[in-house]
Formats: sequence, C-alpha cells, structure tokens
Amino acid sequence: MVKHAWNMLRRFTGSLRFKLSFYAGLVMFAAIVVFAYQSIKSQEESLINARVHSALKDSEVIRAAIWNGMMTKDREVIRQIIKEIGRQEGFREINIYDHKGALHYTTRMDIPQEVPGSVSEREEPLLKDIALNTGIRHRFGANGNVLTVVNPLVNTPGCSTAACHAHPESEQVLGALEVRLPIDDLRMRISALSGRTYLFACLLFLLISTLIGLGVIFLVSRPIQILEERAKRLALGEHVSSAPRTGFDSISVLDRAFDDMSRQIRARTAQLEQSRKRFKELFEMVPCYLTVIDRDLHIVRANKAFENEFGDLVGQPCFIGYKGRTERCEQCLVDMTFQDGLSHRAEQVWNPTGQNKTYVIVHTSPIFGDDGAVAEVLEMSIDVTRVVELQKQLENKDEQFHKLIEMVPCYLTVIDQDYRIAFYNRIFGNDFGDAWGKHCFRVYKNRDTKCENCPVEKTFSDNRPHTSEEVWLRNSGEVYVIIHTSPVTDEQGRTVAVMEMCTDVTELKLLQNELAVLGETIAGMSHSVKNILSGLEGGVYVVDSGLQSGRDERVRMGWNMVKKNVEKVSELVKDILFASKERQPEYRECEPSEILTEVCRLYEGKARTCHVHLARDFDVPIGTCMVDPKGVHSALSNLVSNAIEACRTGSPTAGHTVVLGGRIEHDDLVLRVTDDGIGMPDEVRQNLFRKFYSTKGSKGTGLGLVVTKKVIDEHGGSIQVESEPGKGTTFLVRLPMVPPQPRNVDVTRDSPGVPIELDTLS
Repeated sequence: MVKHAWNMLRRFTGSLRFKLSFYAGLVMFAAIVVFAYQSIKSQEESLINARVHSALKDSEVIRAAIWNGMMTKDREVIRQIIKEIGRQEGFREINIYDHKGALHYTTRMDIPQEVPGSVSEREEPLLKDIALNTGIRHRFGANGNVLTVVNPLVNTPGCSTAACHAHPESEQVLGALEVRLPIDDLRMRISALSGRTYLFACLLFLLISTLIGLGVIFLVSRPIQILEERAKRLALGEHVSSAPRTGFDSISVLDRAFDDMSRQIRARTAQLEQSRKRFKELFEMVPCYLTVIDRDLHIVRANKAFENEFGDLVGQPCFIGYKGRTERCEQCLVDMTFQDGLSHRAEQVWNPTGQNKTYVIVHTSPIFGDDGAVAEVLEMSIDVTRVVELQKQLENKDEQFHKLIEMVPCYLTVIDQDYRIAFYNRIFGNDFGDAWGKHCFRVYKNRDTKCENCPVEKTFSDNRPHTSEEVWLRNSGEVYVIIHTSPVTDEQGRTVAVMEMCTDVTELKLLQNELAVLGETIAGMSHSVKNILSGLEGGVYVVDSGLQSGRDERVRMGWNMVKKNVEKVSELVKDILFASKERQPEYRECEPSEILTEVCRLYEGKARTCHVHLARDFDVPIGTCMVDPKGVHSALSNLVSNAIEACRTGSPTAGHTVVLGGRIEHDDLVLRVTDDGIGMPDEVRQNLFRKFYSTKGSKGTGLGLVVTKKVIDEHGGSIQVESEPGKGTTFLVRLPMVPPQPRNVDVTRDSPGVPIELDTLS
C-alpha cells in the first residue's frame, strides 16, 4: 500500500502538469513575496519620512517660538514655551543645548530646571560635533519607537550683535534644539498595513495559482494527455491522424508536429517492416549457414539452410551443436569479434571426429547494441566440402600427373616464348642440371643464339607439332635425340609455350655405328682369317711336299708357317674372348718393374725391326702392389704394340722412340707409354676404346685398346690420352695399389693436348 502510494506520488510529481504548476507557482510566490516586501518597505518609509518631515517642521516652530526668549535672555519664557509645547500630544521630550553640548532646558521632570548642563552629549549621539555641524539631523531610538530630531541654533548677525549675550561671528552654532517624538502609533499603522499587504499577497497567490492550475489542466495537461494517448496508440501501431489543432500556441504547434511525426513514423515503419520482411526472407533463403551467437556462445537464431542441415539447435552452444566439440574452439572467431568488434575469417572443419566432416569458410560480423557495444555476432559459413573434395581429387590427379611426367623415360621440357626453359622433368634435370629460366639453345647445344632449324620456333609459328633429330651436348659428350614439339595454348587458343618431348637415341646411334664398324671389321677379319687359312694351307702344302720328297728343311719351313698362322688365330681368339668375357682381376702381390721388363723384352725385337727404340723409364724395383699381373701385362702389351705401329706408320725408316715408364704416386701405380709417332686427330681419339674400331684396316681387329680399357676398368683405374697429329701420343694409366670395390669406368675425352680421364660411373 505504501509502495503503491509512493509510486503514485512519484508519477504525480514527475508529471508535466505538476512541474508546470509547481514551478510556475514557485516563481509566482517568490514574485508576490518580493512585491509584498517591497510594498511594505515603501509604505513604511513613506510614513516614517512623513513623520520626520512633520517632526522637522515642529522643531522649526519650537525654535521660532523660543527665538525671542533667547534674544532677550529670558529663561523663564523659554521654559514656559517648551513646557507648554511639550504638554501637547505628539511630543515626548524637548531639550535645548548650548554649543558645547550642555543641557540648558528640558521638559523632563527627572532633571532639575535650575541646574543647566547636567545632561551631556554622551547621552545623545546626534549632539556630537554640534559646534561644527549646522544641518538638521534625526534618528530612531528606543527600539525604533522614538524619533529624535536635533535642529542646530545657528548664529545670525542679529544674535552676534545683541546685548544679551554677544557671540563672535566666528561661531556658527550657538546650540541645538532636541525634540523627541513618540511613534508608537506609526508602528501600529505600519504593522496593520503590513498585515493587510500580506493578506492581499496570499489571496493574490491563491487566485493566480488557481488560475494557473486551471490553465495547466485545461490548456496544457489535457492536450498533453491527448498527445500521450496518441503516442501510446502510435507505439502500438493504432494511431489514426485527426484534424490538427489550429492556432499558433505551442500546444497547437506541438500537436501539428506530432501529427507530422506520426505520419513519417508510419511511413518509416512501413518501410522498416517491408525491409524486415525482405531481410528475414534473405536471412532464411541465403544459400549458406547463418547463425546469430550471443556472448555465452549460444545459438540465438539460425536460418533454414542451417536447420535443414543440422536441425534445430537454437539455445545450444555452437561448438557442441554443429562443430562436434566438447569445448570451445582454440581460435574462436566469435570470441575475437566480441573482443575487438571486427570481422574475422577462417577455414574450419565441423564435426572433425565424425565420419561426415563439413569443410566451411566462416565469416563473423559484429551486431552492435544500443550502447555501442557488441551484443551478438553473426556467423556466416559457406559449405565448401565439395570444393575441398574436388581440390583433393585435383591434387591427387596433379600429383599423379607430376609423377607420370617425372617417370616418363624421356626428356620433357616446356619452352616459353623467349626460348627459356619453364619446366623440365627429373631425368632432364639429372642429365643437364638446373635449367630453370635458361635458354634452351644454351642448355642443349651450348650456343649463344637460337638454332637455325628450331622446331620450337616452327610450333610457335604455325601452332602445329613438329619432329626433328638433333645432337645435344652434355658433360659426357654428344647426345642424339629425337624431338617432338607440341603447342601449349591458353583459353583463347593462343600458343603461350611449347612442350618438347625428347627421346635419347644415343645408344641406338652408337649401336648403329658399331654395327657398321662391326660389318667392316668382320669384313677385315674375314680377310685376316682368309690370309691365315691361306698361310696354313701353304704351310701344309710345304710340309706335305717335304714329306713326300724327304726333305727335312722343307718340312721344318712348312711347319714354321703352320705354327705362325696358328699363333695368329690363337691371338685373335684370345683378344675376342678377353674383350667379351666378364672377369674379375686375379690380384696378387707383385713387383711392377718385372711386368714392365717382361713387356720390354717381348717387343724389343719387333721395335728393332721397325727401326724404333724401346726405352725404359722405371726403377728396379718400383715397389710391391696388389694388381692382376696378367691383365696389366696384356694392357701394356697392347699399348706398346700400338705405339710401335704408330711410329712405323709415320716414317718406317726414320728413328722413333717409344718410352715405357712406371712409378708410384700417392698410393697409385702410374704407367706411361709415350711415342713420337703420327699422333691422332679428335675423331680417332673419340673412338679409341670402341669395340672393333681400328685404324689398321684389315690388319687390325679393333680389340686391343678395348682389352686395355677393360683391364683398367676392372682394376678401378683411369686412363688419359694426350695426342696431337704429328706430335705423338701419350697413354697415362693410373691403378690403385689397393684393390678397390668393383666399379665401371668410362673415358672422358678432351681437346688435343689435354689429358682425357676415364671417370667411374655409378
């Protein structure tokens, strides 16, 4: 009950009618109080001033009455005059003082009349400086109930020359007349006047307050109540415009403004309602997941797409409802948006532990409240599961494609319009090294300009495939390739690059060459075999004829012919078997100088026959090492034999020298065979160690140096060839003194005069 009454009091005191009435009444009350106070003060001052003027006039009358007595110095007359005047109504006391402030005459009964001067100026402040002040003065005393008027008695020319008592002209004041008048009746009149004024003020306040209250009720409160009711109806959407008030008062202007505002609000409300419906439709029909999440990470609203996919999850935590988690995410975009008020984006996987994973791109945007703070967060999630699956498939296909490209057993390159290599596969990189961004003609052929008959240029010109055979250069020598080019086009069908697929046919070319050489060699060998057979037939014939004739010398001559041709057949067969048979060296500890000495002894006779000096350049002993003596002997024999043949071919009668040397350097056995014969051109040097290649025509088998290289390869060594036409040839062989692991060795050929090393191949 008390609370209800207190609430009603608060509503009443807070209403506009109360405030208008209260503050208007307060201002009016203050104005009336001020008016009444000023009116009373004015009337009081007017009455007092009137009484003061009357007292001053009475003082002048008394002074005039006693003036003759003073001129004649008749004291009794003066006393009688002031006594008679003092008896009259309206006078309380009359006193006369001299210029020194001494009392001479008074109407007071308590002061003897015969003792002038018994009353001093200390009892009356108005008598101070009476001799100097000639003005009339007054004051109120006895609590404002007595009016005292002091009128100075001024020295006049007549007074200063009178015989009664002459005063010098320098004295301006001779004395003072003091008149005290009671003003009790004046105070009563003033009090009565004040009461009437206060009563009038109260009645005026009540009247004006009543008029203000009625005016506020009928002229302000009622229109405001009507506006309030209209505002409530407007808030409920039930307001109907009425005829606006006429006039130019504030209420009428406010009513018209409210009516205009209501029409605008209805129009805006209709627009907002239409927009709300449109936005609601958009929210529901947008083809992605839309959710509104509060600060507790609970789902407040969700659109149809979300509900169709995940069900009705409103009120549940987002990380439990559709993300398949038991606790909030580590990098929660909603939390981040609540903290900084900004939008965020990330890729997420919903239901990561389940079978049906959903890949989404999540965008968060803040929804601000009336206070400007983030009240909710809108989370828009786009399902990209199908895209992710297609991307994975594309990545798998791309990986398979790359694997296929990398595993293709040929060179694949992509050449751009500047003839630079933009892509190459693994086999190309292994053989030609890093070629990214390099010109193809620089990488393929070590050229500084584009090739004359470039298939890539043709494909760029006519957008058609082309095929050609080319010879490329790489570290190990020439590479024979068959090139197929195809255009790489863009969306408009323009050729932006060319793909080259190159097949290495070097082995095929070498096989073709070897087959050709083999044919020539077989033809030459057939002549050799034919000559050997002819020699055997001749030897047999000589033996038969010697036996028939009994001539022993003829039999011996024929038998020597047979043995010589049998040795040729045996040597030919052994070289063929040694070159074709895979064997491991038979290592044993031996002295290299013994092998060198044996080789020198073996070929000294042949060297003398060919006018060649076979020199020795090795110490005895050199030192022990682990080698295959038979293999080393065979290799050195072939090298020395070829050196003697090179000297004999150049100039059979001139003196030539073949030097056979050996030494140990850095744990290697170094063997050297040097001649000053005809030397070799580059073409011959490049084919020295090919099977069945021979510079002796039908006299050679082409297997000698092949056997030599095979022996050196089996020992894990290397061979270098230095040769220039007309300046001789040097073969430098290096063999490790300790048996190595089996490895294959190839020959590296260099320009004339530069050693060619046989590098091992892995």
